[in-house]
Amino acid sequence: MQVAALSPYEGERDNALAAAKRMAKKHDMTLEEAAEGGPKEEEPKQKPRPASYSMSATERVFAGSLHLMDGHLREEKARHEAALKAAHERGLAKDDKPQKSLASPKKIRSKKPRGMPPKIHAAVLLRETELSLREISSITGLDIYKITALKLKNRKPAA
Repeated sequence: MQVAALSPYEGERDNALAAAKRMAKKHDMTLEEAAEGGPKEEEPKQKPRPASYSMSATERVFAGSLHLMDGHLREEKARHEAALKAAHERGLAKDDKPQKSLASPKKIRSKKPRGMPPKIHAAVLLRETELSLREISSITGLDIYKITALKLKNRKPAA
């Protein structure tokens, strides 16, 4: 709004005013409210109660500011509910099931009751076969870096 008021160029004033209107519309405000710095805050409905003398100094500080936290929680809950309602209207969150994590799934290796421990199995496969590290990794369930470390550690020392 200041650019629109102070600019000597007509095109720049028009563009600044249009941008201010878009921003005000995005935040559901009028131009006057946007120029003043946003919608006026409502007073808390519940006034903080005076702390009794039996409370410690720390308890008095927290008791005096507790109403502020309650107001903040109410605002956050209202914002969350509005976002959830908007998502339902757009058809994004049709089910209430929590979304699965986007992290990569962990490798789950089925345990064999009589099988060899994976490290020993990998060492045997490295020694006795010409399988690639990736193939040994998929067979044993070990990370490819652990297989590589095993291969390097099991090398014969240089003469």
